[in-house]
Amino acid sequence: MDIISLYKNRIDALMDILFGAGVSNPQTIIEQLNYLLFLRALSIKDDEAELLGITDESEKIFTGELAKYRWQNLLALNAEDLFKTLETSFDLLQKKSKNPTVKLLFRNAHIKIFDKPTLRRILHEIETFSKELDAIAHEGNKDVFGDMYEYLLSKLSSAGTNGQFRTPRHIIDFMVKVVDPKKNETILDPACGTAGFLVAAYRYIAGEYTSDKLKKAGSPRAMDKLSADEKNFLFNHMFTGFDSDEDMIKFGMMNLHLHGLTKSRLVRQNSLTDTSGIKDKFDVILANPPFAGKIDEESVTEDLRMGTKATELLFLRFMMDHLSSKGKLAVIIPEGVITNSTKTHIKIREMLLESGLWCVVSLPGGVFNPYAGVKTDILFIDKQIAQKTNKIIFTQIGNDGFDLGAQRRQLATSDLPNALTEIQSFKDSVIKNEEPKMSYALTTAVPRQSVLDTSDLSLYGDRYRVRRVLSKGKWPLVALEKLCTLQRGISYSTPQLGDEGNGMPLYNLKSIKRDGDLYKNDFKYFTGEVKDKHLLKKGDLLIALTDLTPSSELIGSPKFVVVDFPTAYSADLGKVVFSEEGLVDSKYLYYLLRSSDYRNYIVTYSHGANVKHLKSDGFYRYEIPLPPISEQKKMVVDLEREEGQIKEKEEEVVQLKESIKQKIAQIWSA
Repeated sequence: MDIISLYKNRIDALMDILFGAGVSNPQTIIEQLNYLLFLRALSIKDDEAELLGITDESEKIFTGELAKYRWQNLLALNAEDLFKTLETSFDLLQKKSKNPTVKLLFRNAHIKIFDKPTLRRILHEIETFSKELDAIAHEGNKDVFGDMYEYLLSKLSSAGTNGQFRTPRHIIDFMVKVVDPKKNETILDPACGTAGFLVAAYRYIAGEYTSDKLKKAGSPRAMDKLSADEKNFLFNHMFTGFDSDEDMIKFGMMNLHLHGLTKSRLVRQNSLTDTSGIKDKFDVILANPPFAGKIDEESVTEDLRMGTKATELLFLRFMMDHLSSKGKLAVIIPEGVITNSTKTHIKIREMLLESGLWCVVSLPGGVFNPYAGVKTDILFIDKQIAQKTNKIIFTQIGNDGFDLGAQRRQLATSDLPNALTEIQSFKDSVIKNEEPKMSYALTTAVPRQSVLDTSDLSLYGDRYRVRRVLSKGKWPLVALEKLCTLQRGISYSTPQLGDEGNGMPLYNLKSIKRDGDLYKNDFKYFTGEVKDKHLLKKGDLLIALTDLTPSSELIGSPKFVVVDFPTAYSADLGKVVFSEEGLVDSKYLYYLLRSSDYRNYIVTYSHGANVKHLKSDGFYRYEIPLPPISEQKKMVVDLEREEGQIKEKEEEVVQLKESIKQKIAQIWSA
């Protein structure tokens, strides 16, 4: 059995035992295993100190009245005595230990495995399992306990009460590789949770400073390229983490401890409320701060206040304030940070640009399933890179290597390696003062001034992509602002809606389909007064002005009215009102607005967090080829014929499916 399968099987077996004993909350299971694993780790550390001849009692945990609670003594107890002894040991370790980490870890600690035989079985299963890992560690793989614990933490299956959720390991590793932390740099995670970012940074640095010879010999993180002083800095001064959740701090401490980072600074505090006056600057900040809730403005420390309750904006302010002069930052944010048009959002984007923003990576909408479906991006700041280039690069990740469903099953391909190569190529070019060479399809470089010249400083990458236009186009390109306007529909309340036959048919957002289906009509029925300007006729064209989904996939989508009876439309939609008759055929425009070119363009012109709204200036700037009206009508006839053939084929398929059903039914009834 390989190492990974070993610890996965053992952890899964432990969790199954506890589930069977009635401990059903995954966080409780991990908490209880955390205490027991830490008890064993502390006992082993004391044993090693004795073997090394260390006599200083301050270097040990189980001395004096705590001596009887060493792991080996616990293993000898029966089930009844074990429960009582463990509960007492937790209390005394918190009160009597001179080690601050131990005191914090066992604060408010209690045994919650109430089935006593199960508790004793778990203790012995951990011992058997840990001995197997001890043997592997002695062979040179010193990180095996850390790897095991990270797998245990991955079993945390629900978001925390303050909006925390576990960042996928492959996303963390991607961020760390882009940031490229170096020896002697201080590293902070201001919302560290289980310390995943800090551990990933340690693993990366350890790998970078280990020779190929030792890597091949089975010691991938020996760090033989570091001096004794550099190693001392890494283990004692490099890593800092803050978190307001005591349980997360405990998990994080254990995670760092099992990776050998026993002296790292992990502090229970809220980075938004408890850090007033803290002037520490850090060379690297890595974070996925909570962005699910709001905070009382009066609770926010004075040096962070900026007229908002949004935690994602306040965390960004905190991180930028605490970057050193050579600082580097990688942070996951909800997409609203780069698109929303409030004064505070624009101000925070201005601060990001001033602080050295150089790269924005757009992630797929389901990266954080099943915890959250919010669309996210990664922002990268590097003050030294930004000083050397006037460009910002925007990268789109369509596939992060996992499907976007709740189970997040791994796929055979991923855009992340290509994106990493593109980003690193850009960095290398900047350092060498060379013009970057990148694949346009994956990454685009935009002059910083292009962003600064916009009214809202939007950081939505597709907004700055140059539209692909054939240089030898037959027809002139004309902006929609010269051809039409959008007229918003009726605002209504739920009591104004009636049943079919009671009120006027009303198109609303649900009437719009992403594929631009001509024939689908999902009507509401409006019982209020309808003004003439809100009436529709056959041949009118509607545009979706809002969208309820995080992906904005309906924003700007068209709807062509094909019914030949009076209808109205809601404020979610805008009617296209042409400035001049005989210049544009409405169905010709409808077909153009179903194109992938328009779709890729228009989604960049939306703003809002939960409900997206179309920025009409983007719609008006869109350019279309404009042949004479007679040519437009000919093209429409040709396109309608093709669609008619599709509809015929669809009906034929439906008939064939029905025929199959009937024949199967005949077989059963024969």
